[in-house]
Amino acid sequence: MAVFSWRRRTTRHFGEQWVPFAELRLESAEGRWRAFSVQVDTGAVISLLARSAADLLGVQLQSGEPIELAGVGGASRRYFVHQLSARVGDVPAFPLRIAFAEREEVPNLLGRLDVLDRFQLDFDASLEETRLTGPWLDANERKIWRHLLEVENTVLEKWKKQPLGGRVDEAAKRFLNRADSLVAAAAGLWKLHRRSELPLIIRALFELSVQFEYMMKDPEPRAALYLDFAHITNYRLARAWTQSPGTIGKRLRDSPRRPNGERRYRVEYERVRRHYEAKKGSGNVRGHWYPGNLRQLAKEVDRVAEYETIYATYCAWAHGDPWARDLPSEPRDARRSGIEGGLWHPIAYWARLLKSIADAKKIVLSADAYKTLEVAAKGMVQD
Repeated sequence: MAVFSWRRRTTRHFGEQWVPFAELRLESAEGRWRAFSVQVDTGAVISLLARSAADLLGVQLQSGEPIELAGVGGASRRYFVHQLSARVGDVPAFPLRIAFAEREEVPNLLGRLDVLDRFQLDFDASLEETRLTGPWLDANERKIWRHLLEVENTVLEKWKKQPLGGRVDEAAKRFLNRADSLVAAAAGLWKLHRRSELPLIIRALFELSVQFEYMMKDPEPRAALYLDFAHITNYRLARAWTQSPGTIGKRLRDSPRRPNGERRYRVEYERVRRHYEAKKGSGNVRGHWYPGNLRQLAKEVDRVAEYETIYATYCAWAHGDPWARDLPSEPRDARRSGIEGGLWHPIAYWARLLKSIADAKKIVLSADAYKTLEVAAKGMVQD
């Protein structure tokens, strides 16, 4: 990843404005690398450099391809296009076509050509900086990603036409919404090249998929258990926050709405708590909506091998084990893109939910769409 701070520049009509810049290094005819400060301009088709840059690089200006370029409302000027070896930050060298001007009175610009097909550009107004990273998906993976989203849209379009009984539709929608959020978070981390943080999301999606498969083995009563457990959680969270020593806790304790809110949460809690006893007759409420523990659920849905793999690998990461701090924030081969590089793992558990819903609702998908879901749903340790 290459990160470059924006700079303040005076404009004719609007005073000082922030302008994104980057440091571009170009290989000269002598094999030396020369640095140029260039304005990042996605409105420019091709990168531009002034005449003096050609002289510094040992470029024979007029040996390049002659072209005519003009800015918005400006006069046309002649440039000569040359391809040079370029570097930005710690990114490996790449070929970059540059239009060198015959004159000095031109801005040095980094344009779209040979750049936007190689890099993601993130213009961060909060930090006043531009980040350049490699693409998070290659062309083939982009097709797979879009195809999976199209399959989900097909399922959602047919959702109401083939409802499931009881409260199963409501529960299934909540599971799928949560899976969507987690996959989006995984993609966001991947785009930022924070790939080492994916274990937390993979683990969360695995737990989600196991719970969903468990629910769908006896959907109507288990969907009700899943949904009503929200009242247990609301009650516990309200108590935890009002006992918090921080400013939020004080604000909640002092709120005039507190008595009514606590009363409402208590009523709902008492209404459903009998369904969640840790042991029958004990009066103690368990910590999750399903009985037993997640390993028992994984065993019931034939996911024990995955459970052992994921928890052996990722529990240390989630709980601050010293092993986790030794992992690099970038993979050894940072050029590997999304699905090949590891994004497939969280996608797998999202795809399982989608496939289970499609099967339960008997939604007819194209052979290609269903095959895509089947392949995606295999997961990390499936054959």
